[in-house]
Amino acid sequence: MYEFAFLVITVGYGRISVLVDTWLTISALGFKSETPLMFLQNPRFFGFMRSVLFVGAIALSFGFTKIPWYFGLIVLVVIWLIAGSIGRKEAYSSYRRILKEMMETAETAEERAEYEAASVKTNEELADMVETSMKYGG
Repeated sequence: MYEFAFLVITVGYGRISVLVDTWLTISALGFKSETPLMFLQNPRFFGFMRSVLFVGAIALSFGFTKIPWYFGLIVLVVIWLIAGSIGRKEAYSSYRRILKEMMETAETAEERAEYEAASVKTNEELADMVETSMKYGG
């Protein structure tokens, strides 16, 4: 019973965590319009919801009867690490897709060149942009 509930809550946590990380990252890259209105209105709610699911999954892992409790904690740590990475990569892909669309509709060659230069930035460069944006509240 605890194992099934753990599975359901962990899958929910993983999915919400990926979405929140994607939305936070794409917002920090300057494309808040790519996030749902509910997230823009109350991003803390979504962070709180993912925290509640994470803590709930931890609590459920201590009730395991068929597998050791620490297995649940290991699974959660792995999902926590993977979800953040997946969310950021999805945001970077969306960022590049948006810029390619903007290149197609650019009115001048300068705009097109600017969008093209931004669209070929590496994930590390985009991560630095996100960190700077979050640091300075952008």
